[in-house]
Amino acid sequence: MKRVKKCDVCLWILAFILIAWGTFGLTVLPGIYDNIVHKQTVLSQNKDESLGLSALMFSKPPMINTMKFFFWNVTNVDEIVYEGARPRVIETGPYTFIESEEKRYLQFRNDDTEIFYQNYKKWIYHDELSCADCEYTDNVMIPNAIQIGSTSFTYNPNYVTSDATQTIISIFLLATGENPFNMPRVGDLLFDGYNDPVLTAAHSNIVTFISDAFNGGVSIVPFPFPDMHTMAYFNGYNNSRDEQYWVKTGKDNIDDLGVIVSWADTLMLPESWWTTPQARMINGTDTGSFAKPKLTEEDVLPMFHSYLCRSFNAVYEKRTEIAGIPSMLYSVPYDEWDTTLPQNKGFRYKNYEARDYFPGWIQCPKWNASACTASPSDPIDCNDKANLCNDCCKQGKVGDTYVLPPGFFPLACYPGRMETSPFAVLWSPPHMLYSPDSVVKSVNGMAPDYDQHQPLQYDHEPYSGMITHVTYRVQVNMPIYANPIFPTNAHLPDAIVPMFYESSEAYLHDWTYTYFQVGFVFMPVFLFWLSIAEIIIGVLIGMLVFVLRARRTF
Repeated sequence: MKRVKKCDVCLWILAFILIAWGTFGLTVLPGIYDNIVHKQTVLSQNKDESLGLSALMFSKPPMINTMKFFFWNVTNVDEIVYEGARPRVIETGPYTFIESEEKRYLQFRNDDTEIFYQNYKKWIYHDELSCADCEYTDNVMIPNAIQIGSTSFTYNPNYVTSDATQTIISIFLLATGENPFNMPRVGDLLFDGYNDPVLTAAHSNIVTFISDAFNGGVSIVPFPFPDMHTMAYFNGYNNSRDEQYWVKTGKDNIDDLGVIVSWADTLMLPESWWTTPQARMINGTDTGSFAKPKLTEEDVLPMFHSYLCRSFNAVYEKRTEIAGIPSMLYSVPYDEWDTTLPQNKGFRYKNYEARDYFPGWIQCPKWNASACTASPSDPIDCNDKANLCNDCCKQGKVGDTYVLPPGFFPLACYPGRMETSPFAVLWSPPHMLYSPDSVVKSVNGMAPDYDQHQPLQYDHEPYSGMITHVTYRVQVNMPIYANPIFPTNAHLPDAIVPMFYESSEAYLHDWTYTYFQVGFVFMPVFLFWLSIAEIIIGVLIGMLVFVLRARRTF
């Protein structure tokens, strides 16, 4: 009997230990493991000032980013230029590049709660990932950004020019053969640059000499030109960088990991880019590269895209699985691209030319201007989307110009740099996905597809908040319109012509997915079920002892 009693005591002790450890594993251990994970994900440096694992991965992102460019070849240029015809386009591509990034000159400050970096990028063209007939040297027929930009100044109130100056510029454009459309090579248009007569003249020694000698050093060219001598949309970007960043390391609050403190040494974007303080804010992380841990479906993820010159919000869309890792997909929704909404009015295209590019996109069947009942004491805000069809408003006309339909916002800066945009272009999702049908049909050749053309999507592993996959798609469009001062532009239609779009997809290296799988997926689940198992086994042992003692008693 004595031996049996000792065995009972041992079993009771074992049961108590198992239940205690199981309870500890369910209540206390998750917090301890969270702290361990947080310390591993914080952007930190070691005592010898070498980078911690997370900071090292941050400085050289372990991902493969495939960037595909699709171009819209305009097929009826003569009809557009001479007859004002609707543009017809054919999609060509993809022309594929592999992008790599490296964050350089990392510095820490404020007790290692903030980190500085400059983000350098490199693009390498890949024939084997491009379409079978695609060559880096292919020519594409698209709107001529420099020529159209040179003619648009006549409508911009910031530049006042005499009739004589306008005539001289018109003659110069004719003499140099500048037309509203041109056929540059793909590689030149994107990165390498091609010679343009207007750019060459604007930066020539003779213009500098005349400006210094007869105009007090002020350029005789009546409107600003970009500081580049050849034309390319990403001129000088290869193996270059955007502006410098200070971001939060997450040391004092893991939820702030990667949140931007300043970009280009500023906390707000310039007023010349966007017209409202809300639009000028620099929110969230650099291109959505981080998110807070323990993500939920209610979370909204703010982010700043320096190449798009603005901030966005991403919202939960659905559950996904990337490389075997359960993830949550967050995407930038339709509303973020709708500049007719009051909260987005700061992103509106200024439309100095006052063209109604898409007549009838606002359906106002009962609109009647004579029925307007507004008064000075009770005005109607025509900036509000809800009032665009009000009898006191003019079906999309706000003040002296027209608002664009949803799906567009202007390129405000030279992508990624604290410089005002040298191009009069508009961003949109590919194939004008978020615009009304009448807009899509204004150009023959558009075929939007939600799954293929949704613009900005981010898959996150929810426990850590880390990114597992990124999809980035944006389209570049050029407004064209008739301008009687310039003969080659006198008969153009009022249209927004697509030029090209980028469709990028970034995946992590296999070892990174394995790291995520073990650290963020397997271990939390393993520890949870181990704790459950310990409690269950402890309870069963206790029940076994109770049953044995009962049998001995009876």
